[in-house]
Amino acid sequence: GRARAGGVLEAHTNGFRFATAKGESVDVMYANIKHSFFQPADNELVVLLHFRLHTPVMIGKKSSLDVQFYMEVGEMTQSLVGPNVRGGYDDVDEEQQERERRKQLNKLFHRFVSEVEDAYPRVEFDIPYREFGFFGSPGRGRVFLQPTAHCLVHLTEAPFTVLTLSDVELVHFERVQFGLREFDMVFIFKDYARPVFHINSVPVQSKDAVQDWLDSVNLKYYERPQNLNWKSI
Repeated sequence: GRARAGGVLEAHTNGFRFATAKGESVDVMYANIKHSFFQPADNELVVLLHFRLHTPVMIGKKSSLDVQFYMEVGEMTQSLVGPNVRGGYDDVDEEQQERERRKQLNKLFHRFVSEVEDAYPRVEFDIPYREFGFFGSPGRGRVFLQPTAHCLVHLTEAPFTVLTLSDVELVHFERVQFGLREFDMVFIFKDYARPVFHINSVPVQSKDAVQDWLDSVNLKYYERPQNLNWKSI
């Protein structure tokens, strides 16, 4: 889950350490990282680093395969705007301030990511491709999903989605019918013993872009007008 306490994230020889002001710490070993992501604050209220692990770690009293470190755009308001006795900033365009905050946050995180990748080549961060993103429901709620070089992800809020594309055999499109506004996607894994992964209620306007993305990563896809009963297959 997300590290909800403020603190400092450091990169060491064999892993990351997040230390809080209370003296608590969370260690993420490089060898335990399956995927690393850097998501800039271009269209979100947060800039974040996210790690999907091979083996869960304890965060507080909970065990988690996902560890995330983030900063909200609003947290930089005071440092960039600052106090003014006469209210001289009142006429400064608010959107311009937000753009500057996003720029500074992205620069800060990007520098950290670049320094880590240069010092420790085993760590490589993926950045989501927002232009290939689409809305869908991998669980109860509808979220914005974004492809990366190796995954399909939703990282902005829990529950997170991290789908490893190299594990996928093919993708099945369901409820593809004239007149319907949405369709469903089913990801079938190379390990047939593994349950399929559903992303439901994808807007039909996104279908061409989704198919272009699947073509670009060499994933086969098929479609049919009805849903299959995957538990019986």
